[in-house]
Amino acid sequence: MERYSKQRELILTALRNRKDHPTAEMLYKDISKIMPTIGIATVYRNLAALYENGQILKIETKQGESDRFDGNIKPHLHFQCLECNKIEDIFLNDKQNEELSKKLKDFANIIDAEFATSKIVLKGRCKDCRDKK
Repeated sequence: MERYSKQRELILTALRNRKDHPTAEMLYKDISKIMPTIGIATVYRNLAALYENGQILKIETKQGESDRFDGNIKPHLHFQCLECNKIEDIFLNDKQNEELSKKLKDFANIIDAEFATSKIVLKGRCKDCRDKK
């Protein structure tokens, strides 16, 4: 059983209150205003624990960039803009989720594997970046 941690609770609350999929460094800046004694290593360690416990999502980004985190663990997809790096949530309705799950199982069957879970990140240019051109 995991013991209670004020720091972990603060990190989880701060992450769940954001919709922009922050990095650990972004969270640290926010949290250090509330708890000045917290260290960046504590933020990283607690984010890793929260991710391992299934309480948050981690969105791996391209090499050389910091991972991003999501406090919303309801099933959804992500879209990452290749220009501005903004990450947006894409929520599907129940029918769309069922169709996607069936397709993913079909893809796994191609190699005679059993599908369990997926992490889908669509990448391209967001509306704002596309409209700039």
